[in-house]
Amino acid sequence: MQRKMSVLLAMFAPYRTVQMQIAALSAFLKSRGCRVRYLENIIFTGDTFDKFKEQMREEIRSNRPDLVGFSSYDMNYSFIVDAAVFIKELSPRTKIIVGGHHASLASEDYMECPAIDYVCLGEGESVLSDLMDALESGEDVSSRQIKGLCLKAADGQPVCLKPRELTENLDLLPVIDRSIVDRQQREIDYLPVLVGKGCHFNCTYCANSNMKNLYPNHHKYVRYRSPKKIIDEIKECRKAYTFGSVYFYDDIFAFDYEWLKRFGSLYTKEFPDLPFHCLLRPEIATNEKVLTLLRDSGCRSISMGVESGSEKFRKLLLGRKMSNEVILKAASLIRKQKMDLCIYMMVGLPDESLLDMLKSLWLNFRIGPKGVQTGIYFPIKNTPLYRYCLDRRLINEEKRKRLFVYTYDTCLNYGLFKRGLIIVFKWLNSAVPLVRSFQINLLGQYIRIQYRKVFKKTIDYK
Repeated sequence: MQRKMSVLLAMFAPYRTVQMQIAALSAFLKSRGCRVRYLENIIFTGDTFDKFKEQMREEIRSNRPDLVGFSSYDMNYSFIVDAAVFIKELSPRTKIIVGGHHASLASEDYMECPAIDYVCLGEGESVLSDLMDALESGEDVSSRQIKGLCLKAADGQPVCLKPRELTENLDLLPVIDRSIVDRQQREIDYLPVLVGKGCHFNCTYCANSNMKNLYPNHHKYVRYRSPKKIIDEIKECRKAYTFGSVYFYDDIFAFDYEWLKRFGSLYTKEFPDLPFHCLLRPEIATNEKVLTLLRDSGCRSISMGVESGSEKFRKLLLGRKMSNEVILKAASLIRKQKMDLCIYMMVGLPDESLLDMLKSLWLNFRIGPKGVQTGIYFPIKNTPLYRYCLDRRLINEEKRKRLFVYTYDTCLNYGLFKRGLIIVFKWLNSAVPLVRSFQINLLGQYIRIQYRKVFKKTIDYK
């Protein structure tokens, strides 16, 4: 059935980037005849929805969407709820659905809001397709028994149907719709691309550890598009955009060696002078065969999650089983292949001691990365580490609700001294490349980030 319904996809985000999943949903909806618009609002600590009311009012009145879909994560919850109430008062006929990690893992948070009609559990393409069918036909949505959809019964009580199976063949889905993120794409000098979906690992702080268990065919959680589809997408993007490299956003890029061989052969043939950047796990990066193939395929830069330099702490609390020896070996082999290495670190973890923080700083220094992105731990609702914090009453819920940009503060119940240590070690970790290799350009980058944070009220991750 060809749909002519109007859909507004909306995101409250802490920084501007190319929102790949929203662009994927837009492509899917457009392929089925929907008119789709995207509204992106950049939020900062201290903001409220009032800041965006007039923009939202104009969007609803001008385009009269049949459905508004919000993309959720823990820190934009209050914005979504306030926006939903505002939209319902302005346009009672407009239906509102919320999807994303937070909605999938804590649907009750959104279903208790009277203005929100539906919550999508898990991946949204097929759920939205069935929902749009029901809305366009005018029949009662509850009679459709749409798997993966939470809705309200006649008495107002939430009813959640079990999530449906994952789409295993990603080539059946349309290529993402970059037209709705055109402005964001033109602000960066690289092309972000997703080659697949899912992650094999079960880090306790990450939403992936719970997301995969939603699906009946969870053993198929990790899926890849065919190499040819990806090459064709990059070729099409070259006609519309100027970029000097490709950044593969996948949590883990090179897990399937046979897939990587096919991809590398096509990529070097089509793009011999277009370098790419990807993310790896340390365990994978100790495989010289994989690193050689990546280098020969055009990879010039790798990002790798380290998170904590305390090996015992990392294994027991974070569920990351690799040893410090494995991490150091991976770093050494990446440098040997003449590829740049950037790492991710975390501070402010539950039960983290000053010694643990010092161990992280020391391991960071021994790794010698070209860049370090250090975050302050934020408990993502219903993940294993969130429940660990909850059981020990470590979470300051009021502060958690107010914290929209988690890289600058902690929402755990720490005193002034511990909070100060966390913030200091965040910046010490990020400064390691400057101190170790005297990368003076990082000082300018630090000053720019602070200027934009203080005076522009935006977070600069570009």
